[in-house]
Amino acid sequence: MDYLEEKSKQLESALERWREPLDAEFSDLNRDATIQRFKFSVDLLCKTLKLYLEEKEKINCYSPRSCFREAKNIFNLSEEEVEKCLQMVEDKNLASHLYSEKMADNLYKKLENYWGISERVFKAIRSQI
Repeated sequence: MDYLEEKSKQLESALERWREPLDAEFSDLNRDATIQRFKFSVDLLCKTLKLYLEEKEKINCYSPRSCFREAKNIFNLSEEEVEKCLQMVEDKNLASHLYSEKMADNLYKKLENYWGISERVFKAIRSQI
């Protein structure tokens, strides 16, 4: 198994693990667990996307933002989907450096949509490897 396929399998597992608390009953503990799984999954999504672009498309991107912009045409992402990806990365970075109950509650409300776009990008990558 090559490295890209290995990362893809890890990403698939991470997305499944992120989905579990999204489907569970809300509690503060569940919210916080969901946010942790979100952060891990988005990191892995960005790394997998970067690796895909380098290996399969011969495109070097230097940040998650530039990688999602490059992925727009390759995976036929809409401008709205790209903007959602960029906001997701920004929210992941904020959640990694700041913490408050209000931030956690606001972020948790977005996680269902972020999971959906992450799944969309994952499936697009997976279909090409």
